[in-house]
Amino acid sequence: MAKPIKTRRRIFIFFRLFLGIIFDFWREGRLAKKIGVSKAQKRASDWHKKRAIQLRSYALEMGGVLIKLGQFLSSRADIMPEVYLQELSKLQDTVPPVEFYKVKAQVEAEFNQPLENVFQQFKEEPQASASLAQVHIARLSSGETVAVKVLRPGIEKQIDIDLGIISYIMEGIGRLTNFGNKYDTESLVEEFAKTLGDELDFIREGFNAERFRENFKDSETIYMPKVHWEYSRDKVLTLERVEGIKINNYQELESRNISRQQIAQELIQCYLKQILTDGFFHADPHPGNLFVVEGPRITFVDFGMEISLEMRQYFKDCVIAVARKDVKMLVTALQKLGFIRRGVNLQPIYSAVSWIYQNYENLSIKELTFESLENIQEDIRKIVYEQPFNLPSKFGFLGRAVGTLIGLTTGLYPDINYVEASQPVIDKLREAQKKEWKNYLYGEAKSISKILIQMPYRINNIIEKIENGKLVVKVNSTTAIDKSKKRRTGIEILSVSLFCSVLIVSSIFLIDKGSQFYGITFLVIALIVFLVSTLRIRK
Repeated sequence: MAKPIKTRRRIFIFFRLFLGIIFDFWREGRLAKKIGVSKAQKRASDWHKKRAIQLRSYALEMGGVLIKLGQFLSSRADIMPEVYLQELSKLQDTVPPVEFYKVKAQVEAEFNQPLENVFQQFKEEPQASASLAQVHIARLSSGETVAVKVLRPGIEKQIDIDLGIISYIMEGIGRLTNFGNKYDTESLVEEFAKTLGDELDFIREGFNAERFRENFKDSETIYMPKVHWEYSRDKVLTLERVEGIKINNYQELESRNISRQQIAQELIQCYLKQILTDGFFHADPHPGNLFVVEGPRITFVDFGMEISLEMRQYFKDCVIAVARKDVKMLVTALQKLGFIRRGVNLQPIYSAVSWIYQNYENLSIKELTFESLENIQEDIRKIVYEQPFNLPSKFGFLGRAVGTLIGLTTGLYPDINYVEASQPVIDKLREAQKKEWKNYLYGEAKSISKILIQMPYRINNIIEKIENGKLVVKVNSTTAIDKSKKRRTGIEILSVSLFCSVLIVSSIFLIDKGSQFYGITFLVIALIVFLVSTLRIRK
């Protein structure tokens, strides 16, 4: 009878928490109608803080889904007030370990053989224990020491129950409350379930680790552990064991004469590469997942929360829009990135973005103090919270990762200069973009040149066929074209091709010599001439 009681208690806690949270939002909404939104938010702050502390407390007691839900909500500034974000960001995924006999049974079931036949040695005491899995140190038959991550026995069934409860509650909230009218509760549940499912997929996590290892294979400052696939299954993931100094163990770092400033700078550069170059980043960079090994080199563990950013072009559009102060272009790019919900009135968003432009367009780097950054962050947070913005989870996790990263780097070196630390990566990006652009232009010029080079041979071949009487032309009499017009069209095509080729080759030469403006101008002229001529010839 103990198990049903436990399940009923979980249901009771979920209902109590969710209904309490919604009640606080409802009270705040009613108060806002009487005294205004700003005053209502200030007064409701105490209610939200108490509820956030309660959620964090229950999450630590119950573990499993509730811890992950707390972490998920801590990344959603578009839904939760600031006090929730602050409290839930303190939530550490550390829970008491599962009894060893259950872990042993889980591993043996996965490999379909006794534990001793799989691993030469397997420590009973886990190195780390979290809500979904725990890690044990083991030794392979080769003598190599490895870290074995084992899914917590029974966690999948527990997740099914918890997700069912959450779905049921959120469905009711979506139908019966103003919160449900403002937010897409069904999508929220789906997004959370997907995030949770990704963390349960150890095969995916193994591929994530391999992708990171490939991305940093040439790095002298970052090291990623190797995956042992032959010792991995659906519920067991075996990685090379990395023995190093925990990144926030400052005393040990200094005793080994490791520069804390250097580690902080390397960490910043590592994340800039992940986000801007690779489009694939480690979403959980807390101190328990980062170690410093000999070199010094930074190494990551736990690859369950990796996010892929496949929409980097829209990031570029955002940057261009900000530079041009083009409100509509910025809002369009934000829509494509998923930051603005579909079907909403965009006029308030245009006004909010224009307000940001007007208030901060003259802010210089010298004026960018910690206080001014906090003010900007608060203004943006208010706009996100009050306007119909949606924060896709991948960007929410990115924001949380960046926040954790700032805490780590300032802890390592309080006087860290982020602009200076970022410069090597920015310089590489600039060079890569120049090379990519030149390669593209050279490729286009080469293709056109190849066509032009082959043209005399093709013309000569046609003439020979005509002279030998072997040229066969299939013509539909209803669409026959006048010979003089065909001859003129051929000459036009040849002339346009030659002219465009000269312009393209000239533009490449000018760009290569540093004359970016004239080079790009020549290229634009070539493209316009080509398009206009093509349209005219087709008529």
